[in-house]
Amino acid sequence: MTKVILYIATSADGFIATKDGGVDWLPHPDTVEDTDEFGYQSLMERTSVIIMGSKSYQQILGFGDWAWPDKLTYVFTSQDLSSEREDIIFVRDNVTDFMKQFAESDQNIWLLGGAELIGSFADKKLIDECIITVVPTSLGEGIKLHLPYEDFTLRDEKVCGGGMVQRCYGKVVG
Repeated sequence: MTKVILYIATSADGFIATKDGGVDWLPHPDTVEDTDEFGYQSLMERTSVIIMGSKSYQQILGFGDWAWPDKLTYVFTSQDLSSEREDIIFVRDNVTDFMKQFAESDQNIWLLGGAELIGSFADKKLIDECIITVVPTSLGEGIKLHLPYEDFTLRDEKVCGGGMVQRCYGKVVG
């Protein structure tokens, strides 16, 4: 059965980006000693598909080489975007219709972001697991992670390097 996994970081006050979409406040991956302290490598091993919104996609393009050439990536957009990469597919469907293609699949999907797309998945109760790393930085304002936490149960919480806390939630069944 397909599982949608939200894997994301927030500031201590619940923002996933600054007002202009910036993520400069996130720790740089090179500063983390344990390469899987935050479960990223484990996530990569258990997912085969990435889903993201167009703002996240455009921001990631500015980071350098495409980081996930071994993953099929779907970008939800209303814009006229294109890519020469065959592993990037642009989607205009609503999330419910889109997810029907995975009904008989056993693929795990990383829901990368952004906030609007996460909200759409959450509204339709399509998120099965949330892995949220809280960075001990307050932004004061920005793009908020609107997640109905009442739809999830806290399964695990661990303190990571730099005072970060990672919380893993599972979907409430019933």
